[in-house]
Amino acid sequence: MRTLLMISVLAIGSPAWAQSSAELPSPCVPSSHIDKVVVTMVDGRTLRGSLLCLGVDELMLAEKTAVNRFRLDEVRKVHKAADRVWDGALKGAAIGLVPLVFGCPAECVLRSAAAYGLLGLAIDAIDTNTDTIYGSPSPQHASAGFRLRF
Repeated sequence: MRTLLMISVLAIGSPAWAQSSAELPSPCVPSSHIDKVVVTMVDGRTLRGSLLCLGVDELMLAEKTAVNRFRLDEVRKVHKAADRVWDGALKGAAIGLVPLVFGCPAECVLRSAAAYGLLGLAIDAIDTNTDTIYGSPSPQHASAGFRLRF
């Protein structure tokens, strides 16, 4: 029992950092649920990649060739990349194949898959899922707009 207790204490314990608070890097919260993002920089450049972490004053972006760190004062906007429209069509068609399990004729299954595929295509075309993750608190250009969602 003592051995198990010692192993668990050693496994759970974390090392102490002997650094001053000025030397500690800012906390960067890992972001594993956001796959692809589009980063618009203040100078107008647009970067694409995977958001690794987003902190108080910086973010880490994994691009095709490298992993880069950017200060948030260099970034104007970070938003999710739009997913492909055919993705919704494939998901809808997959749902339309459910009657195949119940032994429906092939003609019925094909019509169902085509109808649900078109419905999935329409829903995916309407909602591209490009939510904003970060926006600069002091925008460079003033703009007005509205959004209508169903």
